[in-house]
Amino acid sequence: VIGISRIGDLRAVGPIKKLLSDEYEDVQEAAVAALSILKAGISSDELIKMIGSRNPVLRKNAVLVLGEIGAVKAVPAIGFALKDDNIKVRHAVVRALSMIRTDESIKYLTLALTDENADIRVSAALSIGLIKREGISESLVLLLTDTDDAVRAAAVKALGELGDKTTVRQLIKLLSDRSGFVVTTAIESLSRIGGETARNALVEMLSSHDNEIKRTAIKALAPFNDVESIILPYLNDPDWAIRMAAVEVLCARVFAAGGSVRVELEKLLDKEEDPVVRKAMEECLDA
Repeated sequence: VIGISRIGDLRAVGPIKKLLSDEYEDVQEAAVAALSILKAGISSDELIKMIGSRNPVLRKNAVLVLGEIGAVKAVPAIGFALKDDNIKVRHAVVRALSMIRTDESIKYLTLALTDENADIRVSAALSIGLIKREGISESLVLLLTDTDDAVRAAAVKALGELGDKTTVRQLIKLLSDRSGFVVTTAIESLSRIGGETARNALVEMLSSHDNEIKRTAIKALAPFNDVESIILPYLNDPDWAIRMAAVEVLCARVFAAGGSVRVELEKLLDKEEDPVVRKAMEECLDA
């Protein structure tokens, strides 16, 4: 199907459109991809009508094609499909809106953040995180108190992608979340956003009793200046993964802090028992 579309013969559009409701999902996906290539011969009006079909498979794939071809005029019809009873259709709506990326499509994406299905809220949040628009963070902040762990994590990640410094204090609150995954995601997002407030919060997380959180916090401090003295003690941590994280961060600063980083690595090299950490130290010192 895709091979035929690459020839560019617009006569193939009609037969390929019929495959949008094929019983096999891989055939449907191939048809969507093919029609996105042949977009010059596609009537968006016809696809918009398909969104009203009784067949959920056809509704889903019509929405996807409209997104792939960037059909701006179809945004209201696509957005209306957020009310569709079929979850796959609503997933397709989020994907299509994120591809079109107009102000109107973004408004509908923010509506998807209130969907009853957590997976769709996750998808909408992650999609919004990839769109750099002023003021878009506000809708994501509301999800930081969502009852679903994955939704909160998605909102946190999206805010990190946006890099909005006004959300730092809200993200810091998530450092005490009940979900370890949300906490580590918040650490990573604070690292991306940066700033003194974020840095101080990350340093505090080094005292966590959870080794994964501690390891993530060490790596999250990599973009910040003057953290060598803070990270050096973790070269002696009992957990090999934490020592490895410290080596990775400090290796880029081997001549920093008056050469103390290199001196400390050389001193600990012979004592290091883990072969992976030891090799990382050797490579760092030989660089």
